[in-house]
Amino acid sequence: MTLLTQPGPLHRHVDYETGHILHTDPTTGEVITQREMVRPKNPEAQYQAWTAERRADNRLAADHGNVTLSKVEPTAEAVEPANSVRGRPKTSFANPVAAYMYLLAVPNLLPWVDHIITGSIITSAGVTNGKINVKARAVIGALFATEITAEACKTGEISLRTAQRIAKAARHAAHGIASYVERYPSIKAELDSEALFRAFQT
Repeated sequence: MTLLTQPGPLHRHVDYETGHILHTDPTTGEVITQREMVRPKNPEAQYQAWTAERRADNRLAADHGNVTLSKVEPTAEAVEPANSVRGRPKTSFANPVAAYMYLLAVPNLLPWVDHIITGSIITSAGVTNGKINVKARAVIGALFATEITAEACKTGEISLRTAQRIAKAARHAAHGIASYVERYPSIKAELDSEALFRAFQT
């Protein structure tokens, strides 16, 4: 049990107006210790104190006499012209299947080519409300180009955003078709022989 007369912890009182910290006895109110507050200096006061110290330094005048001023010739730096094209660089993709696409699509698409193109359209261009975002014939048409770009896919009836989706799906499909042909050497040999046969006919 604690007695009221038993000495307890001191009460701390901070007087901001006078700048004193008082430690008092909570039972009697007697001031036990008193200290002045240490207030942080503001940056301006710190700077003024530093400048006064520097001005009072005797070595500063001697150092100033030892300094030699040398003129620095301004050099004209070659300023690179600002790039007039802003934003992402245009995506250009060399089509690996353009050389033999006519063999895969004429007169009709081979079934595995059709599956790759459909999968690429769904994967790359996406589906909105159950409807594929681009037409398969636009992607097939882009696969005949030697370089697949959005500008090459853009026509009067196709907006730029749709052309970008078509180009993305065509790049995806071209990579898929090229990978499939590389995976099956028999198909590659058949395409090579057909291309040679057609080259000799013309």
